[in-house]
Amino acid sequence: MRRHPAVDYQFQNKGKFALLTFSVYVDLPSAAFRMSDGTWVMPGVPVPDLGVWKEWIGSIRLARLEKANLVLFAEEPSGDPEILDAVHQRLGNELSQLFCMAHLRSGIECESADLLCGSSEQGVPGIRQVRQLPTFYQSNGYSRSPITKEWLEETLTLRAGVMAMEADKTQFRRVIRGLNTLFKGLRETGQDRLHQFVRSLEALIVPDIGQTQTQFAHRCQTFARAGDDTRTLLLEAFKMRSDTEHLHPWDKTVQNYPPDQREDVCWRRTRQIEHLACDAYSRLLRDASIRRHFQTDATIAAFWKLPDDQRRAQWGKPLDIAREPLIHLYDQWGRAAT
Repeated sequence: MRRHPAVDYQFQNKGKFALLTFSVYVDLPSAAFRMSDGTWVMPGVPVPDLGVWKEWIGSIRLARLEKANLVLFAEEPSGDPEILDAVHQRLGNELSQLFCMAHLRSGIECESADLLCGSSEQGVPGIRQVRQLPTFYQSNGYSRSPITKEWLEETLTLRAGVMAMEADKTQFRRVIRGLNTLFKGLRETGQDRLHQFVRSLEALIVPDIGQTQTQFAHRCQTFARAGDDTRTLLLEAFKMRSDTEHLHPWDKTVQNYPPDQREDVCWRRTRQIEHLACDAYSRLLRDASIRRHFQTDATIAAFWKLPDDQRRAQWGKPLDIAREPLIHLYDQWGRAAT
């Protein structure tokens, strides 16, 4: 595949940098620009001749870099660029978090992503460390969404929410574990996706022992539009989660549907719970006033003791997951066929 045009960029005389390269569906300006935190967004790797890196990264990864159509780039001056140190780790971790946050919007198709950390001396960049980031998958029946300038800015907001939660290790433990569970689900395929999505929501609702199923269906109607249809699909999704937990087929719960629709219903439930979990965690990361209710087990318990109307008013407009359509036709990538 033809390489995307190289970006004309002058590396610092003595600096340390991190590069995150994607092959992904985008709707972005053709020219490089900077986000509000200073991170560069580029349509290609800012190195005229990638061949100079071949001995560090190998031919296979070099081919991926040549295909990359989105590059996130961060750089800082350094008095000792030769050393691979905490600066490289921090820059790399910050870009990795943006990569994860980008997938809280459904339909982000990413072929591959590589994180490169390096240093520059006299403006010549060299690579010190390379790793491939994990692949995020989609639920069958999805519609693809491009990465836009607005969505990249949103990922900065979401990352700031994570950083705020991680500032005090005694707080937000359940939310952080739940968010990690959500990301694990986004990296799964098949019925294991729904299993992890439901678990990530359980981290937020903290159901009482012996009442998990009932409270899941009730409390999740704070995040989702309340109604009998919503309650029914939440109960089905929870039962599917339990079936997966006990190694049953994931369509065990939906045997009342016609045989030729059961797989499609399972994927619909997966997409619904995926949208709900991603929306709930995105809202927590964006909004500190909502997030404060989830600081500790005590504040979470107090939140769920509120009357339904008060709790829903504090949460804000719910997501109408019942509107997610039932898809019967899929293209070769698993997208909803049009």
